Amino acid sequence: FNQISKQYQTNIVFPVHPRTIKKIESLKHITEINNFLHNDLIKKIEPVSFLDMILLEKHSRLILTDSGGVQKEAYFFNKPCIILRTETEWVEILKTGKAIITGASFDKITGAFADLNKQTNTEFPKIFGDGNAAERICHELIKNKLNVRFVS
Repeated sequence: FNQISKQYQTNIVFPVHPRTIKKIESLKHITEINNFLHNDLIKKIEPVSFLDMILLEKHSRLILTDSGGVQKEAYFFNKPCIILRTETEWVEILKTGKAIITGASFDKITGAFADLNKQTNTEFPKIFGDGNAAERICHELIKNKLNVRFVS
């Protein structure tokens, strides 16, 4: 994150769990960790609600995550994604070239950022549909005047 933020002069917003930041702070004697803690381009914030996370994703340029849900949300928001894991359940997004798996490798992460950052094709194929399935289902139910009973 230090390398990316400084090389590209870009801000990074990092929602970080209190236990994680505590662990990071306990390692501040390590130069790289200390640089991370004092890097003004990396805004370390407390964990956010689902809706706040959605807003962060929507207004980002690129997303780095180890969360399976965030990977797919990134794709829905047309945001390139670096997957900080060694595998993903969303292999479809890898095939589009809009997401790259890196694990925790420094070289792979910085290389993926360079690759995704220079992409000029901003089109994300609609591999998961157009996002309007619920609307079409409701329309069909109304059109066909189906009696629908909801069971809880």
